[in-house]
Amino acid sequence: MKVLKFGGSSVSDARRIQDVAQIILASRKRDKVIVVVSAFQGITNQLLSAARRAESGDPAYQSLYREIMDRHTSITKSLLTGRPRGTTLKRIDALLRDLNDVLHGIFLLRYASPRVLDLTASFGEQLSATIISSFIAHSHPALYVDARSFIVTDDQYMRAGILFDATNKKTQKYFKELMKSGGSRAIPVVTGFIGATEDGRTTTIGRSGSDFTATIIGAALNASVIEIWTDVDGILSADPRAVPSAFVLPHVTYEEAMELSYFGARVLHSSTITPAAGHQIPILIKNTLNPGAPGTLVSSRKELWEGVAKGITSIDDIILFTLRKTSNVGAASAADRLFTALASANVHVILISQASSEHTICLAITKSDAERARRAIQKEFELELQARLLALDEKQDQAIVAIVGDGMIGTPGVSGKVFQALGRNNINISAIAQGASERNISFVVGSAQKVRALNVIHQAFFEKRKRLDLAVIGVGNIGGALLRQLHQQRNVLLDQGFDVRVCCLANSTKYVIDADGISLSHWREALSRSDRVMNPQKLAGELGKLEFANLAVVDCTASSEIVNTYFDFVRANAHIVTPNKKANVLPWKQYNELTDLIRARQKFFLYEANVGAGLPVISTLRDLVASGDTIVRIDAILSGTLSYLFNHYDGTQPFSSLVLKAHELGFTEPDPREDLSGQDVARKLLILGRQLGLKMDLKDIRAQNLVPARLRSGPFSPLFYAAYASHDSTMKRKLDHARAAGAVLRYVGTLHGKSASAGIKEISANHPFFATKGSDNILAFTTHRYSHTPLVVQGPGAGADVTAMGVFSDLLKLLNYLPY
Repeated sequence: MKVLKFGGSSVSDARRIQDVAQIILASRKRDKVIVVVSAFQGITNQLLSAARRAESGDPAYQSLYREIMDRHTSITKSLLTGRPRGTTLKRIDALLRDLNDVLHGIFLLRYASPRVLDLTASFGEQLSATIISSFIAHSHPALYVDARSFIVTDDQYMRAGILFDATNKKTQKYFKELMKSGGSRAIPVVTGFIGATEDGRTTTIGRSGSDFTATIIGAALNASVIEIWTDVDGILSADPRAVPSAFVLPHVTYEEAMELSYFGARVLHSSTITPAAGHQIPILIKNTLNPGAPGTLVSSRKELWEGVAKGITSIDDIILFTLRKTSNVGAASAADRLFTALASANVHVILISQASSEHTICLAITKSDAERARRAIQKEFELELQARLLALDEKQDQAIVAIVGDGMIGTPGVSGKVFQALGRNNINISAIAQGASERNISFVVGSAQKVRALNVIHQAFFEKRKRLDLAVIGVGNIGGALLRQLHQQRNVLLDQGFDVRVCCLANSTKYVIDADGISLSHWREALSRSDRVMNPQKLAGELGKLEFANLAVVDCTASSEIVNTYFDFVRANAHIVTPNKKANVLPWKQYNELTDLIRARQKFFLYEANVGAGLPVISTLRDLVASGDTIVRIDAILSGTLSYLFNHYDGTQPFSSLVLKAHELGFTEPDPREDLSGQDVARKLLILGRQLGLKMDLKDIRAQNLVPARLRSGPFSPLFYAAYASHDSTMKRKLDHARAAGAVLRYVGTLHGKSASAGIKEISANHPFFATKGSDNILAFTTHRYSHTPLVVQGPGAGADVTAMGVFSDLLKLLNYLPY
């Protein structure tokens, strides 16, 4: 025999009730069943609201009553026809008249005692069980069963306690007699939620009481299983409204389920589990909207589970009280007095954290209990508080987060993993507690950080792949190439355990955000359809609100405005990955503030493509330093444009004509004077210098400008080339001088000691830079280790694809840096 319970949205309307009936009848073909039902969805709230309005003298209670009447009548008419409809409507009408009498009495007396409120609330289950039993009886014998006949409680109205000895005896007797009286084939449909005192007064057994009714009956009758049919697929690893990646847990133990329930999981109430656990009866959580889903089995069996944790849950609207010793007052006696005072005030303490020094005691209490707690503490410690021997602190707007799992018991490093994940994501913890069972770790955080904490912990413990969300700003040549590479490598990344999603795209005029990820097959259409006007600060704010566990802003622009918003992005808990050099060449004070903030927020700032596009320049330099080597000097050809010009300048055509050709081929900036100024080389030298810890600014780097002073100012126009031709003879003399010495001309940047410079140099035939080709970048690292033969890095130093590859490489590094 099994017990089936139905409630929530599964009994919200006629169509859902038809689905429920099919499930019941299918189960009855295999086993004998007892069905427990709750009130139709929302009816209990409407009943209590009507009672409160009647108590306040508001005639509007009659409108609520009519809504309740109309809904039950309408459902009955939709489900039944002929004589069954007429019979059921008469029974419904009788119940509704009784309800009306109760509400009218409250209205006349202007008073609704807890006992009367329980009586009012009981009509919801009486009405639903009447209708559902009548509908099932149309296909199979069924009986309406009033749980007040055997559920015996105390008289603590609105949350009555079960008198189990009396309840078990009466339940067994009731159903034994029911079977004997010819009801063995009939399906009993029992009212959930309600019971009665020993002298027959109606009580309710608390919210989620219908689940409790089912497990009480199942335990008393030694059922094979208790099935709780609701509107979710089972117990989830987290609340999916906060953690989109939450998944259904196939199995949890009774203890795990009770811990999850205590700390806010709403599928089962902890009191519901106790009767079943006491008799080792499994509970199966199923979904009436998806009956084919396997659901979650709650039992005593400890099955193999890949992780140490089973679920993470939370409680909102918490106030953290801290009783703090300010003088040598006996803390032990203070603790005893504190808990006694709170218990006397009927205050429910959810979490306790006490320092081993006995200096402070922290209590997490729901907002609804806070005022009673405050008064109780202030009354108990009135003298000590007045004398300032003790202080009472309060922290508002807190939330409790709990991570639960039997696998945590005896497993080292679990707490470290929790708090490392929180720390890396800048989540501040107000209090910590762990029970002696080691089955759960609970901590208190600010409400504003709760969703982020849930996602961070869920990713750390439950997700098989590291997820990284990207906000790509700048979708031109480099950004477009990066998006293409991400799209092409999607399956490869997944196979490596990385789930990389682009959640945001932005250009200079608009942006689009999708927390679930933007399709990289149609990203242009998604961006063009967006009506969000690009504003970097607003974008940072929106990204911060999404509470991604791992977010990286990928800046593929050359914009100073975006760089100035890096501070906002980092405060929104984003890593920064960029080929944009402007952040790394900010004035020293601003640069220092940015890097300090990045370190303080424990974020990564990756910019391999700042120097050498896709070449491993920054990483090579970092590895040399990290391995204990000392950098003596760096010589480098760092401009793709200048590399092309001097690799092709052989005197057969004037230098100005070669610049024009490079411009026509797209190898220069729109204004080639930017390339010829040497400032791009200077910026890259500054970046390398700062990597070595040098405190320098752009003004400290001497860069030879290949544009005569008279041609440097004013807007660029094609007339520049004719004017620049006057400089050709100077360049030809330099070339001839180099050739006479068996050398070539190269534009080289040098970092030596604490100084940096860049300019035209004659390169001899035995130098690594002599044979450079095309627009290659090349760097020679002279170090203590590489003192005779420098370490050389050479390759393409420009182009959208190779630069995007450098950015992609940084993303791979970031994925490997992030903890599992």
